[in-house]
Amino acid sequence: MFKHSIRSRLIALVLLAAVIPASVSVIFSYYFTRESVTRQSIAQNGKLLSLGAADLGNYFEGIDQRASSVYSGINVAGSFYTAILTAKNASGVPVSDTALPDNRHIMSSQLYNLYTADRSIFQIHLFIRSIRQSNTLLAGQFRQETNLTYRPQDNPDGTNRPFVEPAHPDHQYGVKSGFSNYRPGITPVFTLHYPVYKTPSDEILADLSIDFKLSELENISAAMYNAGTERLYIADERGQLLYAQGDGWVGQPLSEGWSGLPEDKESGHFSWRDGNFQGIVLYQHVDTRLFQGYIVKLVSYDELYTDARTITGINTGIGVLLVAVAGIAGVLISISFTRPIKKLIAYTQRVQIGQLGAHIEPVSEDEFGLLTRKITDMTRTINDLILNEYRLEIANKTNELKALQAQVNPHFLYNALQSIASLSLRLGAPKIYDLIYSLGSMMRYSMTTNNPLVTLAQEAEHVENYLILQQERFGAENLSLTLDLEERIRSMIVPKMILQPIVENMFKHAFPDGVQDVRIEIRGRLDEERRLLITLQDNGRGMPAERLEELRQCLDEEALDGSDEEGIGLRNVLARLRLQLGAGCGLLLESSGAGTRVTLVIPRSLEEPKEEEQ
Repeated sequence: MFKHSIRSRLIALVLLAAVIPASVSVIFSYYFTRESVTRQSIAQNGKLLSLGAADLGNYFEGIDQRASSVYSGINVAGSFYTAILTAKNASGVPVSDTALPDNRHIMSSQLYNLYTADRSIFQIHLFIRSIRQSNTLLAGQFRQETNLTYRPQDNPDGTNRPFVEPAHPDHQYGVKSGFSNYRPGITPVFTLHYPVYKTPSDEILADLSIDFKLSELENISAAMYNAGTERLYIADERGQLLYAQGDGWVGQPLSEGWSGLPEDKESGHFSWRDGNFQGIVLYQHVDTRLFQGYIVKLVSYDELYTDARTITGINTGIGVLLVAVAGIAGVLISISFTRPIKKLIAYTQRVQIGQLGAHIEPVSEDEFGLLTRKITDMTRTINDLILNEYRLEIANKTNELKALQAQVNPHFLYNALQSIASLSLRLGAPKIYDLIYSLGSMMRYSMTTNNPLVTLAQEAEHVENYLILQQERFGAENLSLTLDLEERIRSMIVPKMILQPIVENMFKHAFPDGVQDVRIEIRGRLDEERRLLITLQDNGRGMPAERLEELRQCLDEEALDGSDEEGIGLRNVLARLRLQLGAGCGLLLESSGAGTRVTLVIPRSLEEPKEEEQ
């Protein structure tokens, strides 16, 4: 009998409902989190390697530019290049009555200038082939001697182009002279080998070799990987290492099993599993004039899936807890299941026959008690909503009536002004008629709300009406308007009221000493990108640089100080432009002692208005 009871069925159902979803959730959560973390890590590391390759390219470009400075001063007596050239052929320099000077001073000073141009330079060696002379600068010490044993390093690709030799221990290039406080073979360096040609031929005059410490490579690499959990390698196309983390790699080739990277791809990734490494191998090709190779980054699965395992452990703990709680809850709920449900059935029957004010007291504080209260609250809410619906309908009728009244008043005022204007004509006062017509046109333009967009011609006419009234106030001799709009832009659509607020701002702030000889210019055109540019300029006092910068910052901020009326007006215009025509709209401010210029930039406009105002 027990196994057929509601209690046993409910307990079994609750346990199954908790165990199955929890188990499935834990399994799917683990695999989904692992795949999500992998995709995210690949995307992020791909960006890091791409940026690192760009930084590395910039670094090698800077090295190339510094090395090419050896060609400065061609055919100039006393220059670095001339000193190298004269060592081969003295007739290549300007002829004078004096003997050719010793090149030691020129060599030492020019090499020192090159040495101080980059703090990562460890040693510079210039070998002049014609006289087999080594010029070496190391730790600020210059040595010059004949070197019969040195052989210039050949480019591995068989050409005479400059190239970078991968990391190796430093050496003295066969120079016999000693350097104080220096022991060769201690410092790891990479070397730029730069042949110096006799321009414009392909004859090589000298071989410039610059040893660089690995500090700058370490700085570039540090931004691309986590030294504690990841590995990074920079190697040339032959697998020779330019940089790697740790010790013991200098002079060693990249011989790991995963080092056979695809040659037909600039960047990518692949999974790798062997006895030494299991994880993701990411690579980025580097192609510069001096160096061609790859940046390789290794991310192990252990590090990659740490977060996934942590999240899975948390989910498993939560799942076990839910199963235990579900079992206990199933027992407790089944014990008090029957009595509360009967009371709820009786209550719903009373509601069904229309007794919405009926009430039931919960017999317990468990889920059934909560359900009882929620059903009671729901019934009360339904009753309140029915009453509120009647009140809302009455309020809507009232608001509709007020809206109709509000529409009548502007039309009444406008019609009254028209009647007064007609009377002024009959009484022989055309000036008054013009003023009343301008005022009425402004009222009608401002009060028409059925379309927030107008043509540029309509907006310009509104500004002209505004200035006609201002001319009557201050005198036409004290106020002039220049309106210059290209014909093809007059039909373009713009938001209503974007020009008049700016002109009104000019009256308020640009002429504190009174309106005298005021000139306002409004010009509109399309630029080469087919953006609509509207420029408003006055001849007022302008504004200080601090105030100009303050207004520009206000235009960039989301909120403005309510006391700054000028900033609010400009921000209002910019906000409406962006709201109605797109985020690409802009407002530019310029000011000097001769006035202020406001430029509206509207990149998207329509040729015809969507709806003509009535």
